Amino acid sequence: MLPVLYLVIALIVVALVARGITPYLPADGPIRAMPNIVLGLLAVGIVLFLINNYIPMAQSIKAILNIVVVVATCVGILKAVGLWEPIARTWTKLINSHKLEPPSPKVEPPSAGRPA
Repeated sequence: MLPVLYLVIALIVVALVARGITPYLPADGPIRAMPNIVLGLLAVGIVLFLINNYIPMAQSIKAILNIVVVVATCVGILKAVGLWEPIARTWTKLINSHKLEPPSPKVEPPSAGRPA
């Protein structure tokens, strides 16, 4: 139970520091969102740690849960810093550029000199 208490205390300390620093950050945009991203990562990490250690479930389900949480966290971070839309647009262009056109049916022109 003591490691959980340490994790909660660390999260509270980081939240207080981030709350104190945020108004004084001179930057705009994604740099200003960094304390929120760090807090989100800490919260996700703590929740995932608690689920992995204190909730009994099959190892395969834990692995799937970990993969889903990591992918969702990566997408969330990319959205927070404004990189998700360019990546999604690039992926769509890449996928659409490799699509093959279906072959058009060949139509033979009628030959005038051919006997019937």
